Amino acid sequence: MFVTLLGPLALSCLPLSVLGVPEDKDARMYKVNITLPLKEGRDENADVLEIKTTVAGLSDMKVLFSFMVPGNSMVILVLRVDKACSWPQLTSFLARKGYAVKVTPVYYCSDFARELGINMTRDFYDTSLENDEDLLLGKEIFPVKGLTTAQYNEKLRQMFVRDISILNAGQPSASFRTLANLPVELIYFAPVTPTAIEAMAKTLHAPDNFEFEILRIQKLDTYTGGCK
Repeated sequence: MFVTLLGPLALSCLPLSVLGVPEDKDARMYKVNITLPLKEGRDENADVLEIKTTVAGLSDMKVLFSFMVPGNSMVILVLRVDKACSWPQLTSFLARKGYAVKVTPVYYCSDFARELGINMTRDFYDTSLENDEDLLLGKEIFPVKGLTTAQYNEKLRQMFVRDISILNAGQPSASFRTLANLPVELIYFAPVTPTAIEAMAKTLHAPDNFEFEILRIQKLDTYTGGCK
């Protein structure tokens, strides 16, 4: 599900058949990209701080993560929506401000790994990334490229086996899969450390063919505005 500038309000009261039943919280997790378009006289710092304040006041919407992309006029949120009609708190604000918005349903990579037969608990990935201000956002896309379902699933299992070794070595990371069929897209948030850079290099030099993107991000709750 993708929402552009004209579409945020369409999310305001989606039926539970789309957003998930109350017991199925994972069916209602979303990654939200908020882009502040260029505009003469815009005070980007003030706008980001207003988003930060608005997000902090949301009810029936749990903010799992909130990030700022420095120099890119973009805020990234990962939300769990506990009530379908709680969306207007955020979407009406964003529509009024005229921001470009993209919403993507996601769920935990640990749950996806278990679907593939990998023994991974929900807390294997870090779910907080506490006290980490300097972070990376990594996005992996696994093209099908003529593979059979069995071959594709095995490719993904091997990736999770590598992930387990990296996480067991002490590298924290939060990870989500976008809720789509194919190709599989995984999103990672991890602190910028020598271990993280080494882990990224290990992933990028893996024998599998996949697309990989990296962005530098910082926690929105540590953002205070101003020039550095």
